[in-house]
Amino acid sequence: MQQRSAEFSYVGSDQGRALFTIRASHATQYKDQNRALLQDVWITIYGHDGSRNDNIHTRECNYEPTSGNVVCEGDVQIDLASAAPSPGSSKPGDKSLQVTTRNLYFNRASGDATTDAPVQFRFPQGTGRSEGMIYSSQKEIVHLTHNVQLDLAASDKSGGLPVTATGGSMEISRNDRVVELDAPANVRQGGRTLSADKISIDLDAEFRARHAIATGHPQVTSTDDRGKSTSSATQFDLFLNSDGWIERIVADGSVEGSREAAGGADHFTAANVVLNLTPQHNLVREMTATGNVKANSHMGAESRAIETESLLATFGPGHNPGQHDDQQVIQTVSTLAPGTIETKSADETTTLHAKRFVAQFAPTGRLDTLLGHGGATVTRKIGNAPLQIIKAAELAAKFSPDGEWQQLDETGDVHFQQADRQASADRANIVRSTELIFLDGSPVLTDSMSRTTATNVAINQKSGEIRASGGVLSTYFPSAQNSAMSLGSGPGHISAATLTGSTTSGHVTYVGHARLWQGDSVLEANQVEIWRDEKKLQATGNVVANFPQAAPPAQPPASPAPAASTKAISTTPSGPTLWQIRAPLLTYWGDTGKAHLETGVTADSQQGSMQSRTLDVFLTPAAAPAPPKPSSTAARPGQPPPTVGTASAGSPSEGRQLDHALALGGVTVRQGDRRGTADQAEYTASDGKFVLSGGQPTIVDASSDTTTGHSLTFFVANDTILIDSQEGSRTLTKHRVEK
Repeated sequence: MQQRSAEFSYVGSDQGRALFTIRASHATQYKDQNRALLQDVWITIYGHDGSRNDNIHTRECNYEPTSGNVVCEGDVQIDLASAAPSPGSSKPGDKSLQVTTRNLYFNRASGDATTDAPVQFRFPQGTGRSEGMIYSSQKEIVHLTHNVQLDLAASDKSGGLPVTATGGSMEISRNDRVVELDAPANVRQGGRTLSADKISIDLDAEFRARHAIATGHPQVTSTDDRGKSTSSATQFDLFLNSDGWIERIVADGSVEGSREAAGGADHFTAANVVLNLTPQHNLVREMTATGNVKANSHMGAESRAIETESLLATFGPGHNPGQHDDQQVIQTVSTLAPGTIETKSADETTTLHAKRFVAQFAPTGRLDTLLGHGGATVTRKIGNAPLQIIKAAELAAKFSPDGEWQQLDETGDVHFQQADRQASADRANIVRSTELIFLDGSPVLTDSMSRTTATNVAINQKSGEIRASGGVLSTYFPSAQNSAMSLGSGPGHISAATLTGSTTSGHVTYVGHARLWQGDSVLEANQVEIWRDEKKLQATGNVVANFPQAAPPAQPPASPAPAASTKAISTTPSGPTLWQIRAPLLTYWGDTGKAHLETGVTADSQQGSMQSRTLDVFLTPAAAPAPPKPSSTAARPGQPPPTVGTASAGSPSEGRQLDHALALGGVTVRQGDRRGTADQAEYTASDGKFVLSGGQPTIVDASSDTTTGHSLTFFVANDTILIDSQEGSRTLTKHRVEK
């Protein structure tokens, strides 16, 4: 022993400023060794600006005067504190970080304190540990070298849950006010974990966290009773206020999130996501996502996906039974750019597109209403049915509790298209449960064969059934498929109070003052039914049919000289001949041009009239129609559309006309002052004659002369009657004498 002193002190300085002091209550210098044993040792570090009051305290250390090294093999306590008072304290030097370790090595020249031993530390918010430490007093850096773990106590700032942070190493820079946790860096709170290669925390002047950055494959995972979720990005940024609450979280670069639960799975991607949190609770209040935003959700066979360039979501407290108090539910989602939403089920795909969407959610967090603004398009594919496309200015979709859309309302310039079927209206309503589309506001329906207008229209999307009411007007374009509608030339038109039927089966019914007109042919009834595939038309109830006659009557064959030489007066009518036929029921077959009327028939024309139980009218063959040219202008009753053209339009002589007619059962024929009766009567337009047969054909004229025979034929053009009887055939010509 060379020397023993009661006190030891050494001051390390730089340009006259004290950087640290080494003090001991006892010092023993050994003369054969270049060392001194210091007891009750205190090393105080002030920093270059004197802002610190860090103390290293141990029971004893070996001091090497030559090198200036201090080696403390026993337990060491380090207190890292600021020289200024802590917030809320008037006493300087309050302990902000207390470290306990052993085997500490302090270099007087560099001012570094190092150890490879386990390190325990305590700070106001919690505790921690690591293996090894380097404390650089000059650089003001504390480096925890291996296996770092921080345990933060539960508080309001941590959402009421403790926080654990682990890393391969951690560095605290007092000058830069930065804390860095290196790989593998993890922060856990309850069932949530943030992992990254590096987590950096920027501190304010009071050394409170204000900004945290996670880089190097950062990922957040969360597990709770709702399932497991994962989020990743190129970088995560957390911004905190001075009270320690997280104000904002920014995920930047290749943001991706997913959630897996028993009921389904969700997936989300974007270029950037910003989360704004509620004060004091660290709960998400608002989310903004930008850059190729895509989100999809799967639940069994159901799925929903959304794509847009930017969206905004808001969150709030929910009212879901069993929900935790710290759980927020989504309230609204708004796209800030054009977006597309697609929903799929086992046999249906519905795609919505609009310039802007606003989704509103129920308090339970389920989607309740979806609004589409600035031009919306709905595309639906149901099974093998043709694709449906509906466009409108505005869209409103209502959803059921199970997440399925329940009802779609579209307003403003609505257009519907499916295969060759099109519809337009001011408003449209689609009900999923019934598959009905309701159109009102000047609805117009068109396909390759017809065009219909009404006050409102309902269409069943699956069955093709249709119902229209209020001033129904249909135009049928001439075509082979529309041969049931071939009563005359050009397009056919039908007006009625209501229309029901199916565009799939081709069977439609017009009810209520039904009126059909085509060329010069007109048909009126209480009801008109059309069977497209059977090429059949049927009118019932107060049927009135008007058919033009094919051609003027031809002159009858030459007859024997009259019995009395008087001047014959011709009864040939002048102008075109039109037949008006009335009956309770009419059935018409377009392919044969045959109309069958029954249950009491009356037929009147300039040629004469007939009454019978039934009447068959045969029309001339129809001319081949030219391709239709549909117009957007509806036809007016009694007029064909001006822009629908056919080869025969405007030329009644080229359309179908009455060729001949056959009356059966209790027939009465009147022509001028003649009246004929028989069981059967046939009228032929080409030669203008009536042939009466069956029963006892009888003709009575104005002079009460009666003519009978097996069959009687009389001509409209003159008074010639052909009599076929048991005595043979003869010709009888009666003349009217002018007085």
